[in-house]
Amino acid sequence: MGLEDITSMTSKDRILLHLSDFSHMEDRYELPVELIQERIAFSTGVQRKHLSQYLNDLMEEGLVTERKAHIQGMKQRMNGYYLTASGYAKAMTLRNHIGQVSVPIRIDGRAREMLISQIDDATSVHITYCDIIRLSIQKGRLDLADLNNVELAKRQALEKEEQSTDTFKRALETVWRDGRVTATERFLVEELRKHLKITYEQHRALEEEILKNLAQDHMEFIRIYKGVLEVALTDGALSGPEVEILENLRRVFRISRQEHDAIIREVETAICGPPGCDKVGSSFES
Repeated sequence: MGLEDITSMTSKDRILLHLSDFSHMEDRYELPVELIQERIAFSTGVQRKHLSQYLNDLMEEGLVTERKAHIQGMKQRMNGYYLTASGYAKAMTLRNHIGQVSVPIRIDGRAREMLISQIDDATSVHITYCDIIRLSIQKGRLDLADLNNVELAKRQALEKEEQSTDTFKRALETVWRDGRVTATERFLVEELRKHLKITYEQHRALEEEILKNLAQDHMEFIRIYKGVLEVALTDGALSGPEVEILENLRRVFRISRQEHDAIIREVETAICGPPGCDKVGSSFES
């Protein structure tokens, strides 16, 4: 046994090992952020473009469950992944085996043998089995100094990922600002997604959040616009300056002429009753 025992582990076994750190997730309303695809990929060292297929395989084997849920520290709901009862049993068997693997580790320049299960106690930070395996694959060796810096390295990697996500989100907000996305904009967004290594799931979740916010903003704009119209029509007619102000407001709020006409009818009905009432003057042309 040695370093080869852990560096030769399959990607699916590494995923099971990572998920074994989280039990009874089926009872949780909010899932840990470590259970979304991006964090699973980072922890296991599995490339994100292959991760979805491995997760699908594990779900078909009845070892992993997928659930859309609220995620700690995140605004939008996302898919989380955790072990089924049989998956947890298999992962624990794997975990017990890995824990008894003896590997060489350098401490202050000297090499010594240590069981995987003992390494966490020897470090100044919490180290998971997946951290140990990931570093072994990346470095080809284990050094206590690298292990002690694992939290810093993880934080830096996640900050870089968050910056990429923020950049992509701003781009999505820009192209959706007018309520629609052209074919050219869709192409550019897709190229940016690939460049920033944003997953399809991230893209969908961010787009859902943006569209939800746009819808909420639009409803608020309509509410304000309706209030302005109610005030403007209290004297029964719209004057020249009022027409100009309302038209500018309509354009700023991106309220369509069809929506404007419907709001006008609603306000006129509220002020004077059913159609045919002569208390309100004609509305400005749409």
